[in-house]
Amino acid sequence: MTHIDKRTLQTRSKIESAMVTLCQNQEAFARLTGPKIASTAGISRQTFYRYYLTPKQVITSLIERHLSEFLKTFRLQNLTARKMVLQLMTIWQDRTTVLELVEWSDSRYEFIRALAQFNQRIASQNQVHLINEQTVCNVYAAATYMFLRDYVLKGQWSQEQATDLLLHLTNNMDQIF
Repeated sequence: MTHIDKRTLQTRSKIESAMVTLCQNQEAFARLTGPKIASTAGISRQTFYRYYLTPKQVITSLIERHLSEFLKTFRLQNLTARKMVLQLMTIWQDRTTVLELVEWSDSRYEFIRALAQFNQRIASQNQVHLINEQTVCNVYAAATYMFLRDYVLKGQWSQEQATDLLLHLTNNMDQIF
């Protein structure tokens, strides 16, 4: 297990907080620079570049960290499509800010790619061998992301309604279960 020192964690936290502030202030992500993030975070631009090469890399790092944390708590035993979707919705309900940053930075593809890899893990665990595994997992991941976005950020449905609709539209994700 890698050890990250306290100062590194504090710096990353400052950068992530700056990103949230910039998002909430409706800064245009496409015009965002490392120096702008550094200034907002109260750090030098050299410090920003020591950790990240681009603003997009901050978001990608956040996605990876939160999905990794999710995987640590995810229960794979006796997993059904319904249980998986309910767990996803519950955990992302507490991570609204990350989904807001994903939308703001137009990082949906990165999020969907990471979810697709997770779906491939589920298919493998269930000993499902697909001819078009990557395509199937990508489609399920894209549908899942769109439902997470609408459920978490827009509050369009109850958790049960969102789960039922997603499972109906994906045919209970029968290709990976």
